[in-house]
Amino acid sequence: MLQIGRRCARVGAPLRHLTRRASGGSGAAPGFFELRTDQVQPGELVAYLQTQEDIAGVGQVEGWKGMWHTELGGTVGCVHHLYHWRDYDQRDGALDRLSDHDALFMAHPETLQSSRAVVMLEATDCLESCGLPGAAGFASPPAQPEVEGAEAPPLVCWELRTYQLQLGYDTVPRFLALYGEGLKDKLAADSSGASSLATLLYSDCGSLNVVIELWRHQSLQRAQDSRRASRAAPKWRAAIGEIATLATSFDTQYLRPTPSSPWQ
Repeated sequence: MLQIGRRCARVGAPLRHLTRRASGGSGAAPGFFELRTDQVQPGELVAYLQTQEDIAGVGQVEGWKGMWHTELGGTVGCVHHLYHWRDYDQRDGALDRLSDHDALFMAHPETLQSSRAVVMLEATDCLESCGLPGAAGFASPPAQPEVEGAEAPPLVCWELRTYQLQLGYDTVPRFLALYGEGLKDKLAADSSGASSLATLLYSDCGSLNVVIELWRHQSLQRAQDSRRASRAAPKWRAAIGEIATLATSFDTQYLRPTPSSPWQ
Protein backbone atom coordinates (compact mmCIF):
# COMPACT_ATOMS: atom_id res chain seq x y z
CA MET A 1 0.00 0.00 0.00
CA LEU A 2 1.30 3.42 -0.90
CA GLN A 3 2.31 5.52 2.09
CA ILE A 4 1.13 8.98 1.12
CA GLY A 5 3.09 10.88 3.75
CA ARG A 6 6.58 9.47 3.29
CA ARG A 7 7.97 9.08 0.21
CA CYS A 8 3.26 25.61 -5.70
CA ALA A 9 5.17 51.42 -15.64
CA ARG A 10 6.91 50.76 -18.88
CA VAL A 11 9.32 48.02 -19.53
CA GLY A 12 12.90 49.19 -19.59
CA ALA A 13 15.98 47.13 -20.44
CA PRO A 14 16.82 46.41 -16.75
CA LEU A 15 13.42 44.71 -16.37
CA ARG A 16 13.16 43.01 -19.72
CA HIS A 17 16.17 40.76 -19.27
CA LEU A 18 14.64 39.17 -16.19
CA THR A 19 11.86 37.57 -18.21
CA ARG A 20 13.92 36.06 -20.99
CA ARG A 21 12.75 32.59 -21.88
CA ALA A 22 14.48 29.65 -20.28
CA SER A 23 16.84 29.37 -23.24
CA GLY A 24 18.20 32.87 -22.63
CA GLY A 25 20.34 32.31 -19.52
CA SER A 26 23.83 30.86 -19.61
CA GLY A 27 22.94 27.93 -17.33
CA ALA A 28 19.31 27.68 -18.31
CA ALA A 29 17.26 24.64 -19.10
CA PRO A 30 15.97 25.45 -22.60
CA GLY A 31 12.31 25.18 -23.46
CA PHE A 32 9.32 25.31 -21.17
CA PHE A 33 7.64 23.65 -18.21
CA GLU A 34 4.26 21.97 -18.09
CA LEU A 35 2.45 22.09 -14.77
CA ARG A 36 -0.53 19.76 -14.56
CA THR A 37 -2.88 19.80 -11.59
CA ASP A 38 -5.30 16.94 -11.00
CA GLN A 39 -8.11 17.27 -8.49
CA VAL A 40 -8.91 13.78 -7.23
CA GLN A 41 -12.31 12.72 -5.97
CA PRO A 42 -12.61 12.53 -2.15
CA GLY A 43 -11.50 9.12 -0.91
CA GLU A 44 -9.72 8.21 -4.17
CA LEU A 45 -6.27 9.72 -3.54
CA VAL A 46 -4.56 6.49 -2.48
CA ALA A 47 -5.85 4.60 -5.53
CA TYR A 48 -4.86 7.46 -7.86
CA LEU A 49 -1.34 7.72 -6.47
CA GLN A 50 -0.86 3.97 -6.49
CA THR A 51 -1.69 3.86 -10.19
CA GLN A 52 0.79 6.68 -10.85
CA GLU A 53 3.47 4.83 -8.88
CA ASP A 54 2.84 1.62 -10.84
CA ILE A 55 3.23 3.50 -14.14
CA ALA A 56 6.38 5.27 -12.94
CA GLY A 57 7.86 1.90 -11.98
CA VAL A 58 7.55 0.70 -15.58
CA GLY A 59 9.35 3.73 -17.00
CA GLN A 60 9.34 7.45 -16.35
CA VAL A 61 8.22 9.82 -19.07
CA GLU A 62 10.86 12.15 -20.49
CA GLY A 63 11.07 15.52 -18.86
CA TRP A 64 9.37 14.51 -15.63
CA LYS A 65 10.60 16.66 -12.75
CA GLY A 66 8.25 15.76 -9.95
CA MET A 67 4.86 14.89 -8.52
CA TRP A 68 3.45 16.17 -5.25
CA HIS A 69 0.10 16.13 -3.46
CA THR A 70 -1.25 18.99 -1.37
CA GLU A 71 -1.21 18.37 2.37
CA LEU A 72 -1.95 21.83 3.81
CA GLY A 73 -3.11 25.16 2.46
CA GLY A 74 -5.38 23.93 -0.31
CA THR A 75 -7.86 21.30 -1.35
CA VAL A 76 -6.68 17.90 -0.13
CA GLY A 77 -6.53 15.48 -3.03
CA CYS A 78 -4.84 17.97 -5.38
CA VAL A 79 -1.89 16.40 -7.23
CA HIS A 80 0.71 18.49 -9.08
CA HIS A 81 2.90 17.14 -11.90
CA LEU A 82 5.83 19.13 -13.33
CA TYR A 83 7.48 18.36 -16.69
CA HIS A 84 10.27 20.11 -18.55
CA TRP A 85 10.30 20.06 -22.37
CA ARG A 86 12.96 21.28 -24.78
CA ASP A 87 10.24 22.24 -27.26
CA TYR A 88 6.74 21.18 -28.31
CA ASP A 89 8.07 18.62 -30.78
CA GLN A 90 9.90 16.85 -27.97
CA ARG A 91 6.72 16.82 -25.91
CA ASP A 92 4.62 15.42 -28.75
CA GLY A 93 7.22 12.77 -29.56
CA ALA A 94 7.69 11.71 -25.95
CA LEU A 95 3.96 11.29 -25.39
CA ASP A 96 3.55 9.46 -28.68
CA ARG A 97 6.24 6.96 -27.64
CA LEU A 98 4.77 6.46 -24.19
CA SER A 99 2.59 3.35 -24.31
CA ASP A 100 0.91 4.30 -21.04
CA HIS A 101 0.20 7.88 -22.16
CA ASP A 102 -3.50 7.69 -21.33
CA ALA A 103 -2.87 6.03 -18.00
CA LEU A 104 -0.18 8.52 -17.03
CA PHE A 105 -2.20 11.59 -17.87
CA MET A 106 -5.61 10.25 -16.91
CA ALA A 107 -4.96 7.62 -14.23
CA HIS A 108 -8.32 6.21 -13.22
CA PRO A 109 -10.28 9.04 -14.93
CA GLU A 110 -13.28 8.10 -12.82
CA THR A 111 -11.30 9.24 -9.76
CA LEU A 112 -10.78 12.78 -11.10
CA GLN A 113 -12.91 15.84 -10.57
CA SER A 114 -10.76 17.91 -12.94
CA SER A 115 -7.37 18.04 -14.67
CA ARG A 116 -5.69 21.26 -15.78
CA ALA A 117 -2.38 21.87 -17.58
CA VAL A 118 -0.55 25.17 -18.09
CA VAL A 119 2.73 26.20 -19.72
CA MET A 120 5.32 28.02 -17.60
CA LEU A 121 8.68 29.61 -18.42
CA GLU A 122 11.54 29.85 -15.96
CA ALA A 123 12.80 33.24 -14.80
CA THR A 124 16.31 31.85 -15.03
CA ASP A 125 18.13 35.18 -15.18
CA CYS A 126 16.38 36.36 -12.03
CA LEU A 127 17.48 33.18 -10.23
CA GLU A 128 21.03 33.41 -11.54
CA SER A 129 21.28 37.01 -10.35
CA CYS A 130 20.65 35.63 -6.85
CA GLY A 131 23.24 32.87 -7.22
CA LEU A 132 20.70 30.08 -7.80
CA PRO A 133 21.01 27.52 -10.62
CA GLY A 134 17.31 27.11 -11.39
CA ALA A 135 15.74 23.85 -12.43
CA ALA A 136 18.64 22.83 -14.70
CA GLY A 137 21.03 22.77 -11.74
CA PHE A 138 18.67 21.72 -8.97
CA ALA A 139 19.01 18.28 -7.41
CA SER A 140 17.39 16.94 -4.27
CA PRO A 141 19.85 16.10 -1.49
CA PRO A 142 20.50 12.37 -0.94
CA ALA A 143 17.91 10.68 1.26
CA GLN A 144 18.95 10.21 4.85
CA PRO A 145 19.44 6.50 5.62
CA GLU A 146 17.10 5.03 8.19
CA VAL A 147 19.04 3.54 11.08
CA GLU A 148 17.41 0.79 13.07
CA GLY A 149 16.40 2.03 16.49
CA ALA A 150 17.03 5.67 15.59
CA GLU A 151 14.37 8.31 15.24
CA ALA A 152 12.96 8.45 11.71
CA PRO A 153 14.25 11.38 9.63
CA PRO A 154 11.76 14.25 9.22
CA LEU A 155 9.38 14.17 6.27
CA VAL A 156 10.47 16.48 3.48
CA CYS A 157 7.89 19.02 2.38
CA TRP A 158 7.65 21.34 -0.59
CA GLU A 159 5.92 24.69 -0.86
CA LEU A 160 4.08 26.00 -3.90
CA ARG A 161 3.62 29.77 -3.72
CA THR A 162 1.38 31.26 -6.41
CA TYR A 163 0.92 34.94 -7.32
CA GLN A 164 -1.82 36.11 -9.66
CA LEU A 165 -0.66 39.49 -10.93
CA GLN A 166 -2.57 42.29 -12.57
CA LEU A 167 -2.83 42.18 -16.33
CA GLY A 168 -0.29 44.15 -18.34
CA TYR A 169 2.84 43.50 -20.38
CA ASP A 170 5.14 45.04 -17.80
CA THR A 171 3.70 43.42 -14.66
CA VAL A 172 5.78 40.24 -14.64
CA PRO A 173 9.08 42.07 -15.35
CA ARG A 174 8.30 44.53 -12.55
CA PHE A 175 7.51 41.63 -10.21
CA LEU A 176 10.79 39.87 -11.03
CA ALA A 177 12.85 43.01 -10.55
CA LEU A 178 11.36 43.48 -7.09
CA TYR A 179 11.48 39.80 -6.26
CA GLY A 180 15.12 39.38 -7.30
CA GLU A 181 16.34 42.25 -5.12
CA GLY A 182 14.34 41.03 -2.15
CA LEU A 183 15.36 37.40 -2.61
CA LYS A 184 19.07 38.24 -2.35
CA ASP A 185 18.40 39.75 1.07
CA LYS A 186 16.19 36.84 2.12
CA LEU A 187 18.79 34.22 1.21
CA ALA A 188 21.51 36.15 3.04
CA ALA A 189 19.36 36.44 6.17
CA ASP A 190 18.32 32.78 6.27
CA SER A 191 21.18 30.78 7.79
CA SER A 192 18.91 27.90 8.79
CA GLY A 193 19.84 25.76 5.78
CA ALA A 194 16.28 24.47 5.87
CA SER A 195 15.04 25.57 2.48
CA SER A 196 16.06 25.83 -1.17
CA LEU A 197 14.32 27.43 -4.13
CA ALA A 198 14.09 24.86 -6.93
CA THR A 199 12.61 27.13 -9.58
CA LEU A 200 10.71 30.35 -10.26
CA LEU A 201 8.21 30.15 -13.12
CA TYR A 202 5.77 32.47 -14.88
CA SER A 203 2.85 31.50 -17.11
CA ASP A 204 2.96 31.44 -20.91
CA CYS A 205 -0.24 29.51 -21.70
CA GLY A 206 -3.26 29.35 -19.42
CA SER A 207 -4.03 32.10 -16.90
CA LEU A 208 -1.50 34.79 -17.73
CA ASN A 209 0.63 36.85 -15.35
CA VAL A 210 0.86 33.99 -12.87
CA VAL A 211 4.18 33.49 -11.06
CA ILE A 212 5.02 30.47 -8.92
CA GLU A 213 7.84 29.70 -6.52
CA LEU A 214 8.64 26.05 -5.79
CA TRP A 215 10.60 25.61 -2.56
CA ARG A 216 11.98 22.45 -0.94
CA HIS A 217 12.02 22.38 2.88
CA GLN A 218 13.68 19.80 5.11
CA SER A 219 10.37 19.43 6.93
CA LEU A 220 7.20 21.36 7.74
CA GLN A 221 8.71 22.55 11.01
CA ARG A 222 11.98 23.57 9.36
CA ALA A 223 9.96 25.59 6.86
CA GLN A 224 8.81 27.71 9.79
CA ASP A 225 12.45 28.28 10.82
CA SER A 226 13.17 29.58 7.33
CA ARG A 227 10.06 31.76 7.37
CA ARG A 228 11.07 33.37 10.67
CA ALA A 229 14.59 34.01 9.40
CA SER A 230 13.28 35.80 6.31
CA ARG A 231 11.47 38.31 8.50
CA ALA A 232 14.88 39.71 9.45
CA ALA A 233 15.53 40.67 5.81
CA PRO A 234 14.34 44.29 5.37
CA LYS A 235 14.74 44.34 1.58
CA TRP A 236 12.68 41.16 1.30
CA ARG A 237 9.91 42.63 3.43
CA ALA A 238 9.97 45.83 1.38
CA ALA A 239 9.88 43.83 -1.87
CA ILE A 240 6.85 41.85 -0.72
CA GLY A 241 5.13 45.11 0.18
CA GLU A 242 5.69 46.41 -3.34
CA ILE A 243 4.71 43.09 -4.91
CA ALA A 244 1.42 43.22 -3.00
CA THR A 245 0.45 46.26 -5.08
CA LEU A 246 0.96 44.22 -8.28
CA ALA A 247 -0.90 41.11 -7.18
CA THR A 248 -4.60 40.36 -7.12
CA SER A 249 -4.18 37.17 -5.06
CA PHE A 250 -1.55 35.02 -3.36
CA ASP A 251 -1.76 31.36 -2.40
CA THR A 252 0.66 29.04 -0.62
CA GLN A 253 0.41 25.26 -0.22
CA TYR A 254 2.55 22.68 1.53
CA LEU A 255 3.11 19.59 -0.60
CA ARG A 256 4.48 16.08 -0.14
CA PRO A 257 6.48 14.40 -2.93
CA THR A 258 5.35 10.96 -4.05
CA PRO A 259 7.87 8.08 -3.74
CA SER A 260 8.72 8.00 -7.45
CA SER A 261 9.03 11.78 -7.87
CA PRO A 262 12.48 12.65 -9.31
CA TRP A 263 12.61 15.75 -7.11
CA GLN A 264 12.30 14.57 -3.52
